[in-house]
Formats: sequence, structure tokens, C-alpha cells
Amino acid sequence: MPSLKEETTDNRKSALTTAYQEVCKGYHAIDNFRARLLGFLPLASGAGVFLLLGPKFLGQSQSGGEIAPAVLLAVGLFGFAVTLGLFFHEFRGVNYCRSLIEAGKNLEDQL
Repeated sequence: MPSLKEETTDNRKSALTTAYQEVCKGYHAIDNFRARLLGFLPLASGAGVFLLLGPKFLGQSQSGGEIAPAVLLAVGLFGFAVTLGLFFHEFRGVNYCRSLIEAGKNLEDQL
């Protein structure tokens, strides 16, 4: 029959192992989401530019082939907003992953 101290040690190790597995799952979930989001970036950018360059947004110029400066400004602002949003999202994801890595290291040390 195991002693109370051995049971407590086994329970603690089991709890630490479960916590470590959950930290790993969280890290991989964030990493997968960030990769998918980055994969959709070209699609979202292309769709946004296509919508902005649709017939109702094109300006009437003398040569007929130029794009109105207002449209270029709108495309630039759209690109800036998308890039800024992705930057902040990535920054948040990096910080969260860093904290998960530190938590994992602490759990490994305790195990």
C-alpha cells in the first residue's frame, strides 16, 4: 500500500503533466491560427483591392487609363489598416506564446 506522501507526489506529478499538456495545446492552437490568418492575407488584400478598384470607384480621367488619386489613397489606407491590424494581432500572439513558453519551462522544471 503506497504511503500518503507517495500518493501526494503522484497526484502532483499527474496534475503538472496535465497542465503541461494544456499549455502545449494552447501554444499549438495559437500557432496554427496565426499561420492560417497569414495564409488568408493575400486573399483578403486581393478582395479589398478588387472592391476598391471596381467601376464605381474609378475616377474619370483625361487618358481613361489612370486611377484617380482618391482611389489610390483609399487603397493605401486599406493596406495600412490591414497591415496595422495584423501587426497588433501578431504582437499579441507573440507575447501570449512567450508567456506559454515560460509557463511550459516552469512546469518542466517542476516535473
